[in-house]
Amino acid sequence: MGLLENRSLLLKSNKILKIDHKNKFKDLNYKKINLNESIIIPGLINSHIHLELNWVHKKLREYKNFPEWLNQIIDLKKNNLNKNVIKKSIKDAIISSIKSGVTTIGQISSYNGIDIPIINKYGIRCCYFYEIANSNKDNFIKNLKVIERRLIKKNLISIGIFPHSIYSLDTKIWETIISICKKKGYITSTHLSESRDEVQFIKGNDNKFDNLIFQKLISTPNIYRRKSFSPLKYLKYINFLDLNPTLVHMNNLSNEDKDIVKKNNLRIIICPRSNVFLKEKLPDLEFMLNYDLTGLGTDGLSSNHDLNIINEMYFLYKKAKKLKIKNLKEKILYIATLGGAKCLGIDNQVGSIQENKKADLIGFKITQKNPLNSILYDGGKNINLRMIDGKII
Repeated sequence: MGLLENRSLLLKSNKILKIDHKNKFKDLNYKKINLNESIIIPGLINSHIHLELNWVHKKLREYKNFPEWLNQIIDLKKNNLNKNVIKKSIKDAIISSIKSGVTTIGQISSYNGIDIPIINKYGIRCCYFYEIANSNKDNFIKNLKVIERRLIKKNLISIGIFPHSIYSLDTKIWETIISICKKKGYITSTHLSESRDEVQFIKGNDNKFDNLIFQKLISTPNIYRRKSFSPLKYLKYINFLDLNPTLVHMNNLSNEDKDIVKKNNLRIIICPRSNVFLKEKLPDLEFMLNYDLTGLGTDGLSSNHDLNIINEMYFLYKKAKKLKIKNLKEKILYIATLGGAKCLGIDNQVGSIQENKKADLIGFKITQKNPLNSILYDGGKNINLRMIDGKII
């Protein structure tokens, strides 16, 4: 639809009832919110975040590559069983997200639901992905039932399943996850093609998962590998793509992989600052920004400098500007709103300003000649409205 000038929104309860010229509503006896010279957009969607990992950021030491970073994460999580530290991380991450204009998060949770009451308290919309790795494979069905019970009557929180990665789960566990998701209709997502070593790993070539990560494990994952596999081809082989999953990162794709993505209408979430933080390459930005099913995430503070989604958008803009992509700013706004909603399977509810959709809205005071620059350039400091499900927060 593009930018509309001199428009007002009529809201009823938690939905957008009508969109029309502002003069059409001036005589209505309703409560009015006058934002003056502002631009209102759909609430921003941070499609991929690990709320509970804020505490990790200051404890990281120097690393040379992704597996060395992951090695530290494994040790840090193993040695921190302090639930209060984890709960504070979750709270701080939510507050930071809301401050930057986020109204929906795709939360990847690995602590069996201790984050649910905090997410519910702050009233942020959440697609809640229960993360599964070999470390919790024996209990994940029982833990999933606990999470399902905790989410009863949590209207803003929906559930999904997140197998961590191709290198952290037995092939047979993937098969069990596929069966559960087909039965329950859960949305699924996973990290994929995030590192060069992951590509070499699934081919059975020399890699640092075998040489570093697996050396410290009591029991290494039993994973079927082939020289002909890419990470994406492996998921196709085990029929995971039948679930129409959302694939996160995807910054090491071949041309053949991109063809598979397009043929299967696969949903992709990119986290560009995380890729750089982890000393990996960026995804193919031209492909991702011209692809209709792309969303944007910050990842966790374990692999980023902050959780400000607008900073993520601005970083992406700077990196993609040299590619001469048509309507670049509009496309970045799209993947941070409707694209993200599509990736989380909730585009029938949020992601765009349309009648009968949920009233998840963000307002920005216009500070630049081009209103889109007022979104991208000020880091969210000019936000003057935050609304989730029809409630000002």
